[in-house]
Amino acid sequence: MGKIILEKTGLSPLGVVIRLVLVVIAAEVFIHLGMNVVLESVPGSKASDSLWAVVAVMALILIKVPALYLLVFLPLQDQQTALAQHNNDQQRALVLLRQEDALRLERARQELENREHMIQIERLSALGTMVGGVAHEINNPLMGVMNYVEHARDKASDASSKEVLNKALHEIDRIKKIVSNMLIFVRPDAGQQERCDLPPTVNKTVDLLQSELTKNAVQVRIDLPPDLPPIQCSAGSLQQVLVNLLLNARDAMAGQTQQRITISARLEGGQVILSVCDNGPGIPDEIREKIFDPFFTTKPVGKGTGLGLSVSRHLMQEVGGSISTDNLPESGCCFRLTFNPK
Repeated sequence: MGKIILEKTGLSPLGVVIRLVLVVIAAEVFIHLGMNVVLESVPGSKASDSLWAVVAVMALILIKVPALYLLVFLPLQDQQTALAQHNNDQQRALVLLRQEDALRLERARQELENREHMIQIERLSALGTMVGGVAHEINNPLMGVMNYVEHARDKASDASSKEVLNKALHEIDRIKKIVSNMLIFVRPDAGQQERCDLPPTVNKTVDLLQSELTKNAVQVRIDLPPDLPPIQCSAGSLQQVLVNLLLNARDAMAGQTQQRITISARLEGGQVILSVCDNGPGIPDEIREKIFDPFFTTKPVGKGTGLGLSVSRHLMQEVGGSISTDNLPESGCCFRLTFNPK
């Protein structure tokens, strides 16, 4: 499609040569005949005289130049103009074809996105049905476990046992909130906005995953200013988002000799920005736009559902915040959570 085909015109290179030869021959014959007539009418004149030689040359020029212009150069000029016009037409046609191809590709891309969106909606619908059933099945035995733990706590006589059982009750309650948060795929509802303090929630989350992180030789550094205001987010939702990010960072750094995660926060423009950064390989540019899509994962089959970051984004949107990511200049990547103060 990139080639421009020029139409053949009447004046070919061979035609140009033939015209040149004919003009030269005709001019020579005409001059020769004219000189003979002049010499015969002027007694004593010879063709070898310098005057007649100059006259012959001038006559030849006066005849050849107009003849060449009219029979050769003017047609060539017209042909060149026609070729240029034809070339412009071909270029315009080529531009139109490319525009039509671009429109077709855009329509095809849009149709593909629409199909993928419909497939995603169907998946989410199926997931919603499944989650609703799973949540019901989990909550029933969970309430039984909670009652048993509460009974054991109430019967415990030493403070150490009571503290352990209280921690167990706290984690059971967190399981209930996680199951409830999964239902955002079924019935998104902002509900009553809660508030929490960042430092204790972050520290509690890291403590919860400490054994898992230590087992994988992951070092976690927490750098949180003491004067951060409370944020508009429940502690359970923030803890779930942090768990997803910390476990993803752990998986991304697997195999490295030094594995570091830095959790920091700052107050900027009236908002609290919490950063979770690692020194892993970073996120390839070609998949960065997809990592928050439901069911998208780069992990092997059975190692990930592709829902962690999608759920995290939903949770952040529910509290009026946002989540974004970018690679660090040296290595690794940062996830940034933006919250509104409460």
